[in-house]
Amino acid sequence: MIEKKVAYEELNLLPIWLNKKSPKKTTHALSNVGLYFFKELNISIIVPELDNLTTDAKELFKNIHVYMNSISVNSKYLRNIEEGEINVILKKNSIIHIFLIGETSSMGLHDLDVTIKSLPSLSEMLSNPEKKKKLWHDIQSSLQGEMKGNN
Repeated sequence: MIEKKVAYEELNLLPIWLNKKSPKKTTHALSNVGLYFFKELNISIIVPELDNLTTDAKELFKNIHVYMNSISVNSKYLRNIEEGEINVILKKNSIIHIFLIGETSSMGLHDLDVTIKSLPSLSEMLSNPEKKKKLWHDIQSSLQGEMKGNN
């Protein structure tokens, strides 16, 4: 015998308060991913939950993206990427260096065969200029070989 609830559900006769489906919640934090392509080097900068950051932190990331875009041969910017999709995107684009900005301990990127550099959050960089200098130094260090090859 068929349960009444199943029959009512199938016939769409459930009372409104029982018919509501709970909205799907995202279980993974969303990240913004910048992909920057050079002749011999592909770099990615990953920032988790950029939309939850202050305006100044967003502006800092925008400046980083504009700089990287200006010196790269080609670039892509992907918004609101789930953690599970990041590995696929990085593999597909043959990324060699990854800069992880902020809390990224749960991303599971360590199984990729790439150089991963964990950096402080954008907010920390804004409050401590030395941390921001370290980011620029790390970017310049990774690009140093690429820039020599272009001369």
